[in-house]
Amino acid sequence: MPRVVDKVVKRKDIAKSTCNLFIQEGFVNISISQIAKVAGIGKGTFYEYFKNKEDIVFELMSCLQEDYDPKLKSNLNDTKDTKEKVAYLFNIFLDDDETIQIQRKIYKEFLAIYLSNPSKEIIEYHQTLKNKYFLVLSDILNDAIKNKEISKLALEFIPSLFATAEGFLITSEDSRKDILDYLDNLFLLLERNN
Repeated sequence: MPRVVDKVVKRKDIAKSTCNLFIQEGFVNISISQIAKVAGIGKGTFYEYFKNKEDIVFELMSCLQEDYDPKLKSNLNDTKDTKEKVAYLFNIFLDDDETIQIQRKIYKEFLAIYLSNPSKEIIEYHQTLKNKYFLVLSDILNDAIKNKEISKLALEFIPSLFATAEGFLITSEDSRKDILDYLDNLFLLLERNN
């Protein structure tokens, strides 16, 4: 009797197996043959699960998000400090944990694709990610506004917070200090405007 393959699990396994390849070589420098070899599959099998290289990066990003989101939710529930909650939201840009560093490197590869070859799928995926985390940040800031910790003006900064964090990530190898300084200064400004 033929072995039944769970295609969803297999797709995730293939994507996860290529993580180090993308980190070491970069998206642009990798061929489908290299991906297939690292994943231990044939080139034809690759195309059974993925349309192209971008598709495997989407899957890899989704796998990393599945790991990141429960940790984020737990951290947000465990703290009362608004600035700390915002820092947790941007943990992918800040934390030195090995898993987070891998996520950060893969996200940089994703951003490289987004900036150099913005297909409709890439643009939609990026917007979906931003919308998801915009809502989380909006909830954090609305709670702080309701508790009279910060000004309502804070909501106007949501798009610039994301743009700034991505900008630091793109332009700096170690953006941690820059982002934390930015958040400190922003919160000082928002607290003064109460």
